[in-house]
Amino acid sequence: MKITRRGTAWATGVLLALAAVSGCSGSGGDGGDGGGGGSSSSGSMAQDEAAPAPATAAGGAARLSKAAGANRPAVQTQLLIKTGQVYLTSKHPDRVRDDAERLTKAVGGTIEGEQTYNDVRGKTQESTMTLRVPVASFDATYKAIKRLGTLKHADDGSKDVTTQVIDVEERAQTLQNSIDRMQKFQRQATDVTDLLRYENEITDRQAELQSLTAQRDYLRDQTSMSTITLHLSTPAKYVPPPDALKDAGFWTGLKGGFHALSDTVVVALTVVGALIPFVLAGLVVGAPTWWLVRLLLRRRPPKAEDPTPAG
Repeated sequence: MKITRRGTAWATGVLLALAAVSGCSGSGGDGGDGGGGGSSSSGSMAQDEAAPAPATAAGGAARLSKAAGANRPAVQTQLLIKTGQVYLTSKHPDRVRDDAERLTKAVGGTIEGEQTYNDVRGKTQESTMTLRVPVASFDATYKAIKRLGTLKHADDGSKDVTTQVIDVEERAQTLQNSIDRMQKFQRQATDVTDLLRYENEITDRQAELQSLTAQRDYLRDQTSMSTITLHLSTPAKYVPPPDALKDAGFWTGLKGGFHALSDTVVVALTVVGALIPFVLAGLVVGAPTWWLVRLLLRRRPPKAEDPTPAG
């Protein structure tokens, strides 16, 4: 096949153009690889430097979440302090007392305290029992207790302490975290002044933490076990009022008159007996005095008459 000069020149131009395009592509690819490598290295360093930050943030969030809600599962539901007062009377208080004790133990409760008063024969007259039963069994136990005897009075109530429990838990956990940090700083301190300052701060926080811990334990106890106070007594005996005319009549009046007369005579004789010593003392002292006065008056000379005329 015969190739003309114009075709050869055209082919040569095409090849040169392809070569130039290939060179540009190669150099561009190398630059892209270099740029990509630089970007990758920079990104890797940035990730290496920034990697701890997300981990630290996540760990801090986890710690804050744990610190803020360390005991949160315990207060997810409403927490109530339930109490009840029951006043019963029965002719057999010992039997009612035994029934109340068996009922309390059957629901998993305990007898926290009891005060019993007996008569001269040793029989129970009054008894006050403090029953602690689980909160879940409070309503059923309260109703059963009221049926053990003759009900005179009963009242119950509940107090919502959910917010108070959450607040105490949060404050206790915050104080514990603060104490841990202060102890860490104390271990790293080298100055005696800093050691003493940290020691004082830790002591103050531990005292406050103990107070919050006592409040928390009390709230936990009150919200887990409710209190029922049982007041038990025997029925009061009926005493009929006295009859005003039961002892009325002639003989009753006569006997009353004689008693009144004898009482009057006794009172009169008592007065006379009390006056006799004064009368005797008056005679012993008064009689000589009266005689002496009369004697002195007799011996006194008469007054001289005034010579001046009456006119």
